[in-house]
Amino acid sequence: MGTMVRGGAPVAVGTDGAEKRAVPVERSSLGQEAVRRLTELAEDLGGVRELPAAYDGSFGRTLFDTPGSADGTITVVMGPAEIERITSQALVRIRSHPDGRRYVGTVAAGPFYDPDGISAESTAMVISAVNGAIGMPGHHGRIVVHILGEESEGRIGPANRRPVPNSPVFTVGDEEMAEILGLEGDFAIGRVMGHESVEVPIPVHRKSVLYRHTGVLGTTGGGKSTTITNFAAGLSGQGAAVILLDTEGEYTTMYERTNDADMLALAERQGIRGGGVENTHVLTLVGREPSNPEHPSSAEFALDFSVLSPWALIEILGMNDAQQGRFLAAYDIARRLLNELGIFPEKRNGAEEEAAMDWDELDSGYPRLRLDVLIDVVAACIGSVSRTPNEFWASPTFRNNSKNQRVLDDLVGRAQLETNAASWKKVSGLLWRLQRLKIFDRAPALNLDVRKMLEPGRINIVDLSDLDSPVLRNLAIAQILRQLQAVQEAAYAAATEEGRTPTPVNVIVEEAHEFLSTSRIKQMPILYEQVARIAKRGRKRWLGLTFVTQLPQNLPDEVLALINNWVLHKVQDESVVSRLRRTIPSIDQAMWRALASLQPGQAVISLAHMRRPIMTQILPSTARLRLES
Repeated sequence: MGTMVRGGAPVAVGTDGAEKRAVPVERSSLGQEAVRRLTELAEDLGGVRELPAAYDGSFGRTLFDTPGSADGTITVVMGPAEIERITSQALVRIRSHPDGRRYVGTVAAGPFYDPDGISAESTAMVISAVNGAIGMPGHHGRIVVHILGEESEGRIGPANRRPVPNSPVFTVGDEEMAEILGLEGDFAIGRVMGHESVEVPIPVHRKSVLYRHTGVLGTTGGGKSTTITNFAAGLSGQGAAVILLDTEGEYTTMYERTNDADMLALAERQGIRGGGVENTHVLTLVGREPSNPEHPSSAEFALDFSVLSPWALIEILGMNDAQQGRFLAAYDIARRLLNELGIFPEKRNGAEEEAAMDWDELDSGYPRLRLDVLIDVVAACIGSVSRTPNEFWASPTFRNNSKNQRVLDDLVGRAQLETNAASWKKVSGLLWRLQRLKIFDRAPALNLDVRKMLEPGRINIVDLSDLDSPVLRNLAIAQILRQLQAVQEAAYAAATEEGRTPTPVNVIVEEAHEFLSTSRIKQMPILYEQVARIAKRGRKRWLGLTFVTQLPQNLPDEVLALINNWVLHKVQDESVVSRLRRTIPSIDQAMWRALASLQPGQAVISLAHMRRPIMTQILPSTARLRLES
């Protein structure tokens, strides 16, 4: 049964809508007498009492704790007129009264609408709502606040106590919000959702942030490509060098203005005007089809066999134990051969002799060792164990050079070789497979000019789209990473000696799950160790890695452990979310629950310098992506 008003008097209405009977409202004499006595008592006690000044300007009050309360969170209630002032992620300040302590917190859940004096789930409330009654009770607002810390002398430290119940709660302005949350940086990647005037910036020149490495995760269509475009452009604009390992060729058109009308309209509404990204350069492996042959600055590059560690090659080529033994034996002979021929180290070259002694076979290949030379060494070993002289020479080092052939034959003759010729031929076949790709040891002009790649503001897009073979792609990525590390370490040493910082470098690895999946790390632990070594050394040398993937479930714990900055777009797989929750403990439960429903362009961002993760609307990009619809 509900009520309605007719002629100024309430009328009872049944559930069928029929009028039952009028109930006139009269104020009883007993009620009037009670009000008079209460008024007199209040006046005797001093009249109307004013709230303490500490409550001036507050919008809500803290509640008492319940058995379900948790450390670090507190419930705040407010009147109906105040609800619209509060948004998700808003910062609030709690002035604990009367003890005077001050706390800063953020809205972790809500605001919610609660009815006054009755449970929202009560039978009376449900029946009234279902039957369209207008006589509903009043309501108030409720939020759950995550306490960031206690304020003291202008700083926010750990909160060792909780605010007193019924303490006043105040909103924090957007400008102060950015300062409290540590939203400092050099370029904006997005804006705080619900607080469009508060930007989420990225600090490029702060060693403790990007150079502790970054993960950009999310399902297809979640907005990762827009994030990476803005990220690369922002880094470049701040004088950093960017190397983007592009497995799909998607970014090879980012120098052009987008044709996406929706993206342009969104950018216009946000006051973003512009076109493509400047200072982009595309590098394609020699002999492979470029994704965008029209790019104004493009070039081919070849791989240097001597850069690759023999152990990394063993893993990438998938050699078994027998093949591995023969490969390493041939590699050792080739190393001694270069020494005998004076190729490396050169005679009476002290620096090269020292480098030869310090060579780490787990870190890199032997200097100046060419693939065709190693092929000829294996051929000589086959000839020795099968007692058939080699008649075909792949390398000009031996072709028509009987003196060098005799040196090789002498080294092979003195080596204790396994006599199974079939296994030696299998190793030869694997090496010839690499040789037929025609990507190693080409003309010097095709060698990667890594120093040029690391010029300030330059964006190098390494187009790997035409490399269908994971072996070939991993070979290219492994070499590029190794060379970048070596050059950046030298640049860091030189800059330190001159009392300055080197050019910051960020390597973006697209589809990182293909390069560093759980299965690949099990098969290729040496390759992973090289990546881990780069990650650890890069933290001090201004070399950051950014791993991008739509399949975070395929990234092993070892890789996730390298990452300290996160950009999480939409992730729907609950098992993935659960795993990430164990890896990123700073994100609260409300954000984890929201992850599955994020819209394109929305992300949870957690950077090493921020006081808490932020729900962010990524800025639109006016650059064109090759695969955009």
